[in-house]
Amino acid sequence: MIAFCTRCWTEIDDRIKECPACGANQASDLRTYDEKIVDALRHPLPQARARICWLIGENSIRGAVPRLMEIAESDPDIYVQKAAVEALGAIADPRSDRFLRSMSRGQNRLLAVAASKSLRT
Repeated sequence: MIAFCTRCWTEIDDRIKECPACGANQASDLRTYDEKIVDALRHPLPQARARICWLIGENSIRGAVPRLMEIAESDPDIYVQKAAVEALGAIADPRSDRFLRSMSRGQNRLLAVAASKSLRT
């Protein structure tokens, strides 16, 4: 079966213990849960990135705020950008609020509305 390397997201056979592209040992990844989730935002599939944004918001992973802001501004998929905006709204962090206020005044209507809805009153 096909799987993705937990470090570089290269497609690999799920029976392989070490990624042929980056050498990461798939069985002994010692990163914390939060570190793995933030790294997962580099996943090649937009649906996966959007789902990961949601998961980060649900778990209020503050360490992901800078990366979510980058994604909200520059991910090639508009729905991933929207998911990042919504995740930022779910995380109680002053950086998120400032960023969302700025996004709510942006030119992209979908993102501006999402940012407005995500702002806490």
